Amino acid sequence: MSEHAGKNPVEEIRRDEVGEALFPVVSRGDQSFWIQSVDIGTADFPYIEPLLKESFAEWQAQSAGSAPGAEWFLFSHEGEAAAGSPELILRLKEQSEHAGWMSLARREPVQVSGDRHQGAYMREQACFAVPVFTRSGGEVFAVLGCAVPQNEAAGMLRVVEMAAAHFRTCFYQRLEYSFIYDTLYTRQAGASELGGDSALFRMVRRLYDKFNVDGVLEELLRIVLVLHPAARCKLLMTQDYQSSNPQLQAFLLNQHDSDICTKAFMKGSVEVARIPAPNYSERIEAALPLAGHQGIYGVFHFTLDFPPDRLDTRLLGMIADTAGKAFENAKLYEQSNLLIRELLLINELTKRLNQNLQLSDVFSFAIQELVGIFRAEYCCIIKDNPAEQRFDVVACSLPELEGASFSRDYGFGGTVLRTQEPLIISDYLESDMPSRFMELVEARSMIAAPLISNGKAMGAVLLAQREHHYFSYENFKLLQMLSTHIGLAVSNATLHAELQRMANRDALTGLHVRRHLDERIHAHQLEGSKGSLLVIDIDRFKQVNDTYGHQIGDSILQQVSGIVVHSIRETDVSARWGGEELAVYFPETALEEALIVAERIRCTVEEETRPGVTVSCGVAEWAREDATISVESLFYRADMALYQAKNSGRNRIRTAVAE
Repeated sequence: MSEHAGKNPVEEIRRDEVGEALFPVVSRGDQSFWIQSVDIGTADFPYIEPLLKESFAEWQAQSAGSAPGAEWFLFSHEGEAAAGSPELILRLKEQSEHAGWMSLARREPVQVSGDRHQGAYMREQACFAVPVFTRSGGEVFAVLGCAVPQNEAAGMLRVVEMAAAHFRTCFYQRLEYSFIYDTLYTRQAGASELGGDSALFRMVRRLYDKFNVDGVLEELLRIVLVLHPAARCKLLMTQDYQSSNPQLQAFLLNQHDSDICTKAFMKGSVEVARIPAPNYSERIEAALPLAGHQGIYGVFHFTLDFPPDRLDTRLLGMIADTAGKAFENAKLYEQSNLLIRELLLINELTKRLNQNLQLSDVFSFAIQELVGIFRAEYCCIIKDNPAEQRFDVVACSLPELEGASFSRDYGFGGTVLRTQEPLIISDYLESDMPSRFMELVEARSMIAAPLISNGKAMGAVLLAQREHHYFSYENFKLLQMLSTHIGLAVSNATLHAELQRMANRDALTGLHVRRHLDERIHAHQLEGSKGSLLVIDIDRFKQVNDTYGHQIGDSILQQVSGIVVHSIRETDVSARWGGEELAVYFPETALEEALIVAERIRCTVEEETRPGVTVSCGVAEWAREDATISVESLFYRADMALYQAKNSGRNRIRTAVAE
């Protein structure tokens, strides 16, 4: 039997020639950091079904409510159902080909729309499946998927991909836990409650039981204080991590190589130093890196004024390493939940934005939603006006600014438009750039992002808050994503408005088409009290075309249309009625007033058109007391008056009285 039999190898320590204890530096490549290499291979696949079921149940418990309405399933590496909704799995097996098998075969995410399914129920469902790969070998050991109603399928593939990443984290967390359990269970006999592997096992279990970052870090501090109650501990975190716990502090990298925390962070190894002290024999200072698979997140630093005879650095190193993995898992879990919430938010916002095709409605809805999402006090949307080298405030939660215009060189809005880059201001008082928006609301924090269309910034959205350092980097990134979708909604609304304008305008004259005129007259007759209609016909227009050609005829039409437009009010509606006939509707205008405008148009046409032409006009009116009020009746009487003007010698005006 070896002379070291019965000793706990975790407690062993080397000694120099004079018998003093040395505290070795433990590299991250040392076997004490064994957790990071745990994985499964293809030979293990037939035996992991219980682990798959446990991981699936744990994943479902953690992600409950993240994707309402979705039915989830999990398939093994052989395409067999491992867990999930029994009804859904039964329906999937009835399909000749479904998303789970396709994803397994292709080794990539798959989306199958309802029209590719068999059966009435499945035809209304869209299915998604994402393969789950091993850490080292990249082998597919499972496929996670779900089915959702077809009308909720937008953006769901990204949600399933994030869910698969979360499930993979749960699976490996269980695998690591099982591995630690199996390893330590065989060695726990004879170990003391706090000094042996049994204690380490319980500590690891408590760390892995935490699914939030605060819980992991506080548990690590508690474990060390249980082992060494007299220790003075602090956790130095490299990330922008805020906590009310005074023992959690920011890690400021010291450039001096002698700094023990800097050495532990840079080397990724446990560092221990003995420091002579005047009041007691010596003091021990130790720094342990909080390391995960993706990097080192901080350093755990503690000091002991009265150190024990033996300091188990390997045990502390294993605890710190385990805490690093648990911290990383908790961080990834929080990030995956955040991403899922953001994706669902973007999906819902996009769906509701695209329901509005009026530009003003899009702006109003965007401001309302952004203020609610970011809990900001003020929001402002600006629109670029490159023709005048200005930008306009098209919507704002501050009424004083709405409709205002500024130079493209002014303020934060101008900067975002010129650079086409987002902007974050933590404290406006420290900024040299003037901003009317920030000054009016007395804000100190601001985030802004451009609204991009066809690769160019057509506008920008700005959010402001009175508190300084109010917006986080996550807020900044989320606004960038949301502004992209708001920009698309603004583009759609702008194109819709332009399409409506083109559909309501005559291409040659620029006047409205007859359908639009009919609609405007009908709408006014429902609410107004009176109105007049002027119908204009160019005299001998066919003769003009035959004499001068159709190009000159088109020019005559354009000249007369221009005279009509310049002779009427903005509230009046002009239209090309058909061929060489034009019409003007005067809302809330009596016949006598319409005759004055008609005479002005007739005289101007006779004097200014080249080649010279004349027009004949018919005018009719309607009033609320008329027996018959309709668009057809009004047009008929105006047309009859025009007919009289034509028959009585042309270049004149005739009127029709109400029925």
